[in-house]
Amino acid sequence: MQSKIEQQVMAGVGVIYATRQLVSATALKLYVCALSLYGLAQLVWVARVWENFSQVGLQHSLQFVLSAVLNTHLPVQIALSVLIFVGFSLLLDFVRSTFSPRTLSY
Repeated sequence: MQSKIEQQVMAGVGVIYATRQLVSATALKLYVCALSLYGLAQLVWVARVWENFSQVGLQHSLQFVLSAVLNTHLPVQIALSVLIFVGFSLLLDFVRSTFSPRTLSY
């Protein structure tokens, strides 16, 4: 049976651990990624983009994407750039964590 002080200390440790996980670099990148996706969904008529993309065909898909990005408003381009940058950074974090040996840090 744990004493009252031991329970309080462990609760404090749990709060500190949870807080560190919620404000870690990876978590912050995920938050920015989610906000960028939300921003894009608010700024762009996504259903219309997919409809137009399906009409273009696979041969001209790169031309469609370039044309779509270059002919949008600046906030859409910024949100898309942030999403691509943060997504690439998250991918690098995932690759690093997958292929690097685990070490304990205190």
